[in-house]
Amino acid sequence: MNKTRIVFMGTPLIASSYLQKLIDNNFNIIAVYTQPPKPKGRGMSLQNSFVHDKALEHNIPLFHPINFNNKEIINTFINLKAELVVVMAYGKILPEKILYNPKKGCINVHLSLLPRWRGAAPVEYALLNGDKQTGVSIFRLVKKLDAGPILSNSLVNIEDDMNQEDLLKKLNFIGENLLVKTLNEYLDNKIDVVEQDDERATYANKILPNSRKIDFNENIIKVFNKIRAFSPQPGAWFMFQKERIKIIKCEVLIQDSTPSVIENNELYIGCAGGVIQPRILQREGKKPMGIGEFLKGFQFTVGQKVNGEI
Repeated sequence: MNKTRIVFMGTPLIASSYLQKLIDNNFNIIAVYTQPPKPKGRGMSLQNSFVHDKALEHNIPLFHPINFNNKEIINTFINLKAELVVVMAYGKILPEKILYNPKKGCINVHLSLLPRWRGAAPVEYALLNGDKQTGVSIFRLVKKLDAGPILSNSLVNIEDDMNQEDLLKKLNFIGENLLVKTLNEYLDNKIDVVEQDDERATYANKILPNSRKIDFNENIIKVFNKIRAFSPQPGAWFMFQKERIKIIKCEVLIQDSTPSVIENNELYIGCAGGVIQPRILQREGKKPMGIGEFLKGFQFTVGQKVNGEI
């Protein structure tokens, strides 16, 4: 076992798989930080994060502060005598007293090729912008957002039919293995960090619900990219007869069409330069369903426009 004292910080399911990978490879995880339990479900009962449960499963000391604005919380961290912090999708900003406390620093796993797509939604933005490549970067955290020196990265090709879920799976498989390799080399002082070029930075801001609305007046490829960027969850959507409908999967037909108009009985919808052919859709309060099943209970007329209501 590598005896370096490591604190892991993360919250969602993907972060728990990184924690498990470090445990499987015998890294010395002395503590885990995650977001506090939150009310979820119909009963709004408190539910632990996935990382919380993973820490309990392995009997690792666990902390879930609301924030780090408290001297006692910061002192608790300092008393852990961590030599390194590994961060993966923690969801909280770390103050300088924590960032610069461990002698090996705090390193973060980021799902893009930095400095491209710094910020909260790098996978979505890579797809939204039709990028042909992205990747995983492991870098040392500094006060400025995702701007620290890079320890390692790995390139991933984005295939034309990939959605968000597909790309995340590929990135995280590569990311978990890259983290293990990078940590071993970093802790053995075999890595020369590389500073980022701030002039090349682009930003992937937090995705808001209205930014997932499909504008069928846009170019067909841009519309297609928006649908796959949010598929299968949370889903890109349009309005029809005051109902919000998500398109989970679609195909594209390049041809002349009238934007925002339903073209035929198969619910093809016109865009600039082509037609969207929905394959899987989801009505409000319903599960996703194939186009055949969807059309059985969906009333519309060819020639009607979508997105007529807000």
